[in-house]
Amino acid sequence: MNSEKKIKALLTQLYDLVSGPEYFKRNWQEQLELFTPYAKMIRTSVDRQGNPQALVMDIQDYPENFQQLVQGAAFYEVETHSVIESFGNIAHAFSTYEAWRDSDKTQFIKRGINSIQLYNDGRSWKIVNMIWDDERPGLTIPPKYNSVAAL
Repeated sequence: MNSEKKIKALLTQLYDLVSGPEYFKRNWQEQLELFTPYAKMIRTSVDRQGNPQALVMDIQDYPENFQQLVQGAAFYEVETHSVIESFGNIAHAFSTYEAWRDSDKTQFIKRGINSIQLYNDGRSWKIVNMIWDDERPGLTIPPKYNSVAAL
């Protein structure tokens, strides 16, 4: 399997990991296996005045933060498009996602892009860092990162 296919499989596993029905118990140990032990996860947003802000978390701190945000609600996140580039043992994925309150995709939550850096340790690809931002008024996903435009 080539690098891009392996990375796509890792991304699918990542999205499957955080997705589930109400009060779903996620396998956070599996998440640790997808990331390097020193990985950072960075949630970006804007404050009420429109100023950029970022919450930087170690990979070990993410599960508690995620659970506080979801609060037991159903949450399904799916990749709609990706652009993956690699060179040697490094790679980058711009992974466009949508989040829904139900598996039938009738209750839309948000859409955004995960920027994911990866490293091949000789055995497998691992996520080193992940930073993301959601669409909001004045910020929409550019056509090159949109699955409809990519077709």
